[in-house]
Amino acid sequence: MAAGPRKTKTASPAGEAPAVETIVETAPVEAVAEVKKVQAAAQKAAAETVQSLETSFAAASKSLQAFSAKAIQAYQANTAASVEYVQALASVRSVSEAIALQSEHIRKQYEALTSQAKELTALAQQVAADAAGPLKEQLDKTFKTK
Repeated sequence: MAAGPRKTKTASPAGEAPAVETIVETAPVEAVAEVKKVQAAAQKAAAETVQSLETSFAAASKSLQAFSAKAIQAYQANTAASVEYVQALASVRSVSEAIALQSEHIRKQYEALTSQAKELTALAQQVAADAAGPLKEQLDKTFKTK
């Protein structure tokens, strides 16, 4: 035998759970005080987190400006070295002189690029540390177990 559709009782608006205002009005004073205390703590943590974000962005911005300046400086140095190389290459008189000039240029550029890469890597790490530092401190403070 197949069972017919089951009828479920639905609560009438009058029979629904009491509104939040009713619960708050009837709850013990201690519970209301605890809720307000938790709300205040959450608001304080949110405000501190916003402050940490602002501090992080400001610090990262400064570090990023230093990184950009160093990258532009490296680009200018590499461009100048390439122009000098092309000018020197235009004045060579023999193939052996051109090969010696090219070898010297490649050696100097390798050293320069290696040095620039180290400097830019250090600056990039500084940008990351400056951006993450205040946030990490705030998270540690917010979620610190007591």
